Amino acid sequence: MDLLRSKFLRRILSSRYYPISAQIFTFLCFALLIAGGLAVPHVSEKIAGTLRNTNLAALIVWSLWWPLVIISAVLFGRIWCQVCPMELINSLFSKIGLRRRVPRFFTSGWGITLFYSLALLGFIRTFWAHRFPERMAFFFLFLFATAMVVGFVYEKRAFCDYLCPVGRLLGLYSCCSLFEWRARDKEICKKCKTKDCVAPQNAYTMTARSCTSNLYPPKIKDNRSCLVCTNCLKVCPYKNLSFSLRKPMSDLFSSIKLSAAEFFLLFLASGLAVWEISEEWSAAEEVMLYIPDHITSWLGASGELGHLIHALVLFMGLPAVLFLIPGIIGKYVNRTSLMDSLKTFSLIFLPVVALTHMLKALFRITSRLPYYPLAVKDPIGYKTAELLLSGDISLNKHLPSLLSPYLSAAALLIFAGAMASVWMVGIKSPAFKFLKREGKIPYVASAVVYCLVLITATIFARF
Repeated sequence: MDLLRSKFLRRILSSRYYPISAQIFTFLCFALLIAGGLAVPHVSEKIAGTLRNTNLAALIVWSLWWPLVIISAVLFGRIWCQVCPMELINSLFSKIGLRRRVPRFFTSGWGITLFYSLALLGFIRTFWAHRFPERMAFFFLFLFATAMVVGFVYEKRAFCDYLCPVGRLLGLYSCCSLFEWRARDKEICKKCKTKDCVAPQNAYTMTARSCTSNLYPPKIKDNRSCLVCTNCLKVCPYKNLSFSLRKPMSDLFSSIKLSAAEFFLLFLASGLAVWEISEEWSAAEEVMLYIPDHITSWLGASGELGHLIHALVLFMGLPAVLFLIPGIIGKYVNRTSLMDSLKTFSLIFLPVVALTHMLKALFRITSRLPYYPLAVKDPIGYKTAELLLSGDISLNKHLPSLLSPYLSAAALLIFAGAMASVWMVGIKSPAFKFLKREGKIPYVASAVVYCLVLITATIFARF
């Protein structure tokens, strides 16, 4: 099923005013969210855990926007990138900028991985930008400033393609998507003489341009790099593009291969996903915190240094265990290099990470619903946070309680899907076909064990 066969949707996506109008809207929304974060006085860590849910800007960012971005990527692909204001800023400054060639370090993918590491381990988990609204605001200001500078210095869509800490993660998750943006008929593309979708002279217009991610539509093989910006549809004289429904996780059954930079990105994301699910069950959370708590206690570390130690253990130490066990076994069983073994396991583990992250996003959206009435009445949220901590007011948790059984059932279905994906990828992916049965066992078995652990934690947390 091709959604572009809908005249209404095709008219919108073909319009020169889309997605630039949507990007301007999201830019204004982010300006308001940044202002809402900067309006909050600096508070102690004790109150910050509550303030992140009572400050309207922080509540929208971390409990609505970010979860929906994750969910949309897993289900629909990189559609957030279509309306992202960073893409607008990057394109605007590249239009008036120096247009220098992008350094090889960026094009290798390590620029994104390094930037994601900085964002996750630094801004988010060391300085707690996800808890302090004003730090959240500075984080977004830093991203916008980076998009401006990179856009001004380098050619085309350099920030989005080679530095954005969000885009490539969404690209990996979009391999699980139910939809794909592709050329409808490759023969028409072959006969096309103008090739407007990749023509250099169209690269810097603002409302309809050739692909600034350097993608030629008939040669797109998976969802990782396409931003679904719809510009190729606008410039194609034959409108030979489709946004089609497909089998879930189709990219993982193709000849897809992850780079070393993508492996390390997934490596970090896996630690984040497992940690966030463990937060649902206090016993699992205590187990996860046992080692980092003892390290910080032994070192006498507190504050930002303590947060950094926790981040390094949870998002680097834990993934090292998750990946190295099957990676090392696979290396010797299959007689390959350790990196090749790790990248092979990454393919089978990718849907587990993506679906776990999506499930946590659902949990976060629903669990924060009681805070919205309070945040709307007090957008800054400081007084509300104090009242909640003192017990003078309480949350109405009727709606989350009402939705809880349905979420629990959805959780089991999602994990069942993860288990099924492990099995199917292990059987059908070209990356595994050359392996003998004993060569597949460490990869499949490890991913299944991780799924079972996550299922156990979820069951104990919700039943």
